[in-house]
Amino acid sequence: MKFKLFQALLFVCLLGGSSASLLARGFSGNCSGTYLMAEAGGATSLWTFEADGTFFATSSLQGILRFSDQQGSWEKDGNNGLKGAVLALVFNDDGSLLNVSRVDVSLHTVGSGCDNIAGSLEVREFTGSEDPLDPSTDTGEPIATDTVTGRRVKPRG
Repeated sequence: MKFKLFQALLFVCLLGGSSASLLARGFSGNCSGTYLMAEAGGATSLWTFEADGTFFATSSLQGILRFSDQQGSWEKDGNNGLKGAVLALVFNDDGSLLNVSRVDVSLHTVGSGCDNIAGSLEVREFTGSEDPLDPSTDTGEPIATDTVTGRRVKPRG
């Protein structure tokens, strides 16, 4: 009985490990990792794409525009691309919640491998009854659009 339980646990661990690798390969090889991003409008940010589809971002504009780190997800889009979305909490001067903003991104690899990426982003704000998980509920125009380029963060070699 103990051996069968051990086999089942081992199978689950191996299956979980291999599914993460398959997801990561969807973006032109194993492109999961952290990228130093440059927005054409001047902002700098760090974007992290986890192999399980989780997407994290931190922007140089956060302090100025009073918004949180961003969290969301990404998925494969074609052979060498991805599409993703992150949400940010935006605050009033008094620290109360102003709105939830959504950043949708479309990226592709540049050159061979995963060291360089490029693409675009679109930012929308959701207020009142608008739902950031259902972009069609946003009644306004995007508050920003921009192009981006990124370089993968790697250990000194």
